[in-house]
Amino acid sequence: LIVTGVQTCALPISNNDDRRDTDMNKKTLYVAILLAALTACQKAEYTAPATLSDEPIRFGAPGIALDGGLLSRAAGPVNEFPEGGSFGVLGYCLAMKGDNTDLDYSTGPDPWNSKAPRSTPHLFHKTEVAYNGSACYYTGTQRHWYERQDYLYSFFAYYPYSDDCFAVTPETQAGMGAPTMRFSMPFEGGTENTPREIERIPDAMVAASTDVTRGDGHVDLRFYHLLTCLNFKVSNHNETNAVVVRGLRLKGTFYRSIEIDMAGDEVRYPADTYSGTFVFLDGAREEDDVNVTYGNPAEKIGGKSLMLVPNPTASPYLGEAGIYIDYTFMGTEHTDKYIGDVANFLPMSGTIYTVELNFIGDAFVISFVVDNNQTWENGGDSDLEFE
Repeated sequence: LIVTGVQTCALPISNNDDRRDTDMNKKTLYVAILLAALTACQKAEYTAPATLSDEPIRFGAPGIALDGGLLSRAAGPVNEFPEGGSFGVLGYCLAMKGDNTDLDYSTGPDPWNSKAPRSTPHLFHKTEVAYNGSACYYTGTQRHWYERQDYLYSFFAYYPYSDDCFAVTPETQAGMGAPTMRFSMPFEGGTENTPREIERIPDAMVAASTDVTRGDGHVDLRFYHLLTCLNFKVSNHNETNAVVVRGLRLKGTFYRSIEIDMAGDEVRYPADTYSGTFVFLDGAREEDDVNVTYGNPAEKIGGKSLMLVPNPTASPYLGEAGIYIDYTFMGTEHTDKYIGDVANFLPMSGTIYTVELNFIGDAFVISFVVDNNQTWENGGDSDLEFE
């Protein structure tokens, strides 16, 4: 009985162990399959970090979109990028991952238009790049191309490099999305009699170069003028008497800002304005008076070119601005005489216009002419398009 009892109990114990082993094997197999599946998913989502090359990113000599013969100078419109000038640049290559935790290295070969909304200026963010007349350079840490040759890079620039002139977004290097660049004139508020210095106005420009490759060797930037330029000319159509111009001013209220959104090359015109007086000829010294005779027009009065923000969405296009002149004709002096507004033509960015003051009979008649031999950009274009 004792032996039989042991034998009787041994069989069920052995069966339970088998079932436990079988269940354990099933669980082990299930866990192994699950881990394999998870590992496969992780491998599919994982992209190895991109490797930087030893080759630094360089910028070629900056170009300017124009068709004309203006001489380059420190103040006023230029047709060559000024030697010693600096521009700010933002540089992009990779977009962020969906959870915003890190750069997504798989987006390197994607074109700018598809990755722009989630891209950050992780290569350059409002970095100053200087031009010495033959080459561009930037100081500090040198940025490098990635090793992969199929990565596409995009660069956006503004001139001059100054927080006083340009407000640029994203404000930080971690900010996502295409940049915006808002240029503002160095004036604000005031009345129409507030003196404004023409020489303080910079020749504001922006540039864009998208989908650049490492194989291009360097980054070429072609800058576009944002402002309209005015010169003044006086012609005397009176055959017998000269007219002497002693003073010339443009005063009123002008548009202050223009904003470029690189997400779609969109140009916006904020509502802010400033008021003041721009003086071309001040009448302070008799030796500066301009004696204009028949058939001998006086070009570019005062030797000054005035750059203004054009606003093709508003009326008048350059603001509420009037032309005032001091002149002498047949011995009679006329002081601060209003002769008309700068309101009857549609100005375009990147174009120089001559405001012709034609003295006919005993009065001035105003006309506006495009300086075809002095245009920054042939015909100009308020709807800027970047290549």
